[in-house]
Amino acid sequence: MQGETLKTVTSVRKTAWLLFLSLTFSYLALSPASVGGRGYINEELDSGARMLEVFNTWVKGRPIPPMLWSRHGPVPVIFDLPFIKIGKLIVSPDFILSFQPVLLTAGLVTLLFLWLRKITSPGMSLLLALTAAFGTMLWPYAYIGLETKQSFFVVLAGYLALANGKIRGWPKLMLFGVASGLALTLKSTGIVMWPAFAYLLYVQFRNDWRSRRAELVVSALVIVGLLAVGAWGRTFFWRPLGGGSANMLPWMIDSPFQIFINTIGQIGSPTKGALIFAPVLLVSLIALPRAFREYRDITIFAVLVTLTYLGFMSLFRYPSDEVWGPRYTHVAVAPLVLCIGAAWKRFEWRKHSPIVLLGLIGLMISFLGAFYYYGTIGSAMEQAGQNTMEWHNGDPDWNAIVFDERIFRVYWQGGTEPVMWTPVHIWVWSPPAGARPWTAINLRDYAAPQSFLLAWWGRPKPGVLMNAFRFFLLCCAVGPILLIWTVTRTARERPTKIV
Repeated sequence: MQGETLKTVTSVRKTAWLLFLSLTFSYLALSPASVGGRGYINEELDSGARMLEVFNTWVKGRPIPPMLWSRHGPVPVIFDLPFIKIGKLIVSPDFILSFQPVLLTAGLVTLLFLWLRKITSPGMSLLLALTAAFGTMLWPYAYIGLETKQSFFVVLAGYLALANGKIRGWPKLMLFGVASGLALTLKSTGIVMWPAFAYLLYVQFRNDWRSRRAELVVSALVIVGLLAVGAWGRTFFWRPLGGGSANMLPWMIDSPFQIFINTIGQIGSPTKGALIFAPVLLVSLIALPRAFREYRDITIFAVLVTLTYLGFMSLFRYPSDEVWGPRYTHVAVAPLVLCIGAAWKRFEWRKHSPIVLLGLIGLMISFLGAFYYYGTIGSAMEQAGQNTMEWHNGDPDWNAIVFDERIFRVYWQGGTEPVMWTPVHIWVWSPPAGARPWTAINLRDYAAPQSFLLAWWGRPKPGVLMNAFRFFLLCCAVGPILLIWTVTRTARERPTKIV
């Protein structure tokens, strides 16, 4: 019996590695091969490059250049350093760093799959994992990269604390502490999730905290220590600007009613709602009561992660920005998908066909977010003279999904002739005096995909560009083949829990 269990464990782990590789190659097939223009990523790239330069000059005894700091401090930049260093040797740091969010997203989904395999059948585990991978905002953010570090460590910490019972041994306990601390530290907003991680500590030590007092104290000190280091590191960026809090105040709400409005908007807004950019989360909301009865700790953790971020972002006038979808709910996608598996262990067509339907809708939506750079719509709005945060967050004409679908049709039809479009708005009921006409824009100017492979298709590719082109072309073949292999392998596995 023990040999059979060990064989099953080995089989599932091999499938997990296969899933990780298949997702990595599949994501890379549409990779932009760049992190340029993606929020604060350039800040972190410059900060990491300067860290390496400072270290190099210090070792060689040369004058040390002034340090460059990024808004989330040096802790997240540490994870960029290997990619930046390799990038100095191969192609460029910008090119190699673009692989990081792909690897983190593939790793996050793989952890989700392993966690699901402990509570659901193999088929249900893979269905939910692939739905999360390609039918939610996780796919576009494998190229945007702004939330992937934090979301990965949130899932890792939850997996370590809740998937295998009590954490035994100092190495695993330290890993849990570090993962929890990083989840709270990698973004300055991460501290709002402290109730979720306090709950993880409670679950681990609720029954035997007296006999494990040393382990509890060390775990808490590791988490608090990382929080302190992160807070200290961020001061170098924000102190010259007057402090982080001072820079947040102009964005805060001025009416308590906005808390309720913003909370609901983050979930169901037609332009920025999580249910729009990750439709399968609708099933998650329905599944929560059943999941709570079956796996209370998992459900509480997922709900705490979600509600703490929703509550914090509801305090801002604009809980979402110009980036694809409600990016601050990215961290909640995997935990909420996990709750579907916690509610229903096996897939039944009659009951669970909505998962497939919403997954397919999410696939189409996420494809558009992966196909186009999120800043494309901002450029179009600027040309049309309508680039306000209000239009980004609430104007149906500038709905990112609808706009990307509109320019995708232009791209698909081909040609070079201009395709003019005017974002006309309806005055109620007559235009104000002196109102200027709405500006028409050429959709052809925005229809180019962000994919490196498609951008260089049919164009001369000298030197290293040709090698990069061949690599991404190879990913187009390898990714789907490995995905098919993963599906067939999972179909043959026995529904036995793993360790």
